[in-house]
Amino acid sequence: MSTGSTARLPESASTGDGAPEPPLWRAALGSHAAFWLALAVLVVRSPGFHSAILNIDECDHVIIARMMRAGAVPYVDVVETKPPLLYVLFWAGSFLGHSVLPARLLAAVFLLGTVFLVRAAVHRWTGDARAANAAGWCSLGASLLDPPWAATEVFMNLGAAAALWSCVQAEREGSRGFDILAGLAIGAATLFKHQAVVLLPALSLAPFASAVRGGGWGRAAGRTALIAAGFALPWSAALAAYASLGHAGDLVEWVFARNFGYVAAAHAGVWTRLSTVVFAVGGSALLWALAVQEALRRRRDPLGIAFGASLALTWLAVSAGGRFYQHYFLQFAPILGVLAGPALARVAAAWNTLTRARRAALAAFLALPLLAYAAYGIARAALHDYPSQDARANALATWLGEHTAPGERVFVWGHFTPIYYSSDRLPGTRYLMTSVHMGNFDPGELPAGFDPAQHRSERDVRNTLEDLEANRTALVVDTAPADIHHFSRVPLESFPELRDYIASHYAPAGECSGARIYRRR
Repeated sequence: MSTGSTARLPESASTGDGAPEPPLWRAALGSHAAFWLALAVLVVRSPGFHSAILNIDECDHVIIARMMRAGAVPYVDVVETKPPLLYVLFWAGSFLGHSVLPARLLAAVFLLGTVFLVRAAVHRWTGDARAANAAGWCSLGASLLDPPWAATEVFMNLGAAAALWSCVQAEREGSRGFDILAGLAIGAATLFKHQAVVLLPALSLAPFASAVRGGGWGRAAGRTALIAAGFALPWSAALAAYASLGHAGDLVEWVFARNFGYVAAAHAGVWTRLSTVVFAVGGSALLWALAVQEALRRRRDPLGIAFGASLALTWLAVSAGGRFYQHYFLQFAPILGVLAGPALARVAAAWNTLTRARRAALAAFLALPLLAYAAYGIARAALHDYPSQDARANALATWLGEHTAPGERVFVWGHFTPIYYSSDRLPGTRYLMTSVHMGNFDPGELPAGFDPAQHRSERDVRNTLEDLEANRTALVVDTAPADIHHFSRVPLESFPELRDYIASHYAPAGECSGARIYRRR
């Protein structure tokens, strides 16, 4: 990893001893630090303040929100595997418009809240304002790993940062209310994405580390129980809400059983895994070096132990399933900020003692995340790699918009929800994408010779047939012949029941960009 190649950073300088700050840091870490940090968040998120799709996931969530506005219940009338609070957030944003823009504006607010909570946590932990300001910037830098779309991890990170802040408050104040609050924050974070659960065992180490130093084992056990109780409250509320609707089983199936099945179904290639790790970690090499050094430096501090464990256990969350999608690494942003901030502040305090070459190297490493962020976004746009730039899907969406009435629904055999989004038409079944019909694999990661028939989900095929009949879905679009998002690997012919139903109830209505279109007889 990149941490091994970075020279040991100065230990002698202290940010709390009145050492003069170098000019490089006066604007960023001075009395107006909050203003500059907020402005930086606005700047890095502003390229996403438009309605073009940058990632299929955010498109899924916008469509689910629209279906919720039409009366659909998640996991029942529209199905996906993310936890429920994410859909509630997108549903709230949908009142501002049926596009991704409201969610991206909310993502900017969540990111701002995250960096400010990281800043507050480090200030309470170290008592050093410069370390706190540096932590906010480090957290923001660690967030520059993907284009500015409404990523689930950005929403999750606010709860994660709140949990880190609450953990510090619990240690410093001795108030058990902050232990409950830490658990609540972790629970809220997992209601956006399951992987935040790794903070539960990590932050629970702080009470026991305090007990080793004389805090009392019974007290430590009681504090851990309070953290666990706080964590359970948000999930208990979610389960109670679905139980009142008679659909608790559907929530458990899609959020847990189906989700864990999805993790087990990974088929990412070796190059995909390695290249993403190199980009995500290498682009933040200095932050990783600083964070690891700080975790080792504070290995006797109960909070340092908890934070070091959080950094280590987040690797389990990111690597679950072996996919290593780029946005997964956004989960590191809060804990990288907390750990790297104090070390970076020491470097700033010792800036005048460094050689010119070392100053230049450190400045380059600090700028690397921003440069990589900008270069990656520009390169993807130039290569027409964003979902909104798929010419075949765009032509198909235009065709659907011109040949259907606004209230008519469409069933797309494929794995590309921007077709629904760009055509302004809703799905005619509970399924946004039909990958779940063959094991819920990402078609772009399927190996050569993959046989979808061997992974056919009879239950999902049956549900699709029932929905097509009940909803009298107007059109069926088969994207496999067009190979939109690699769906030629999953031909409709591998699902004879569905193929025969379409042949009996739908007539050919034409082709567009290679996709076959059928209209209900």
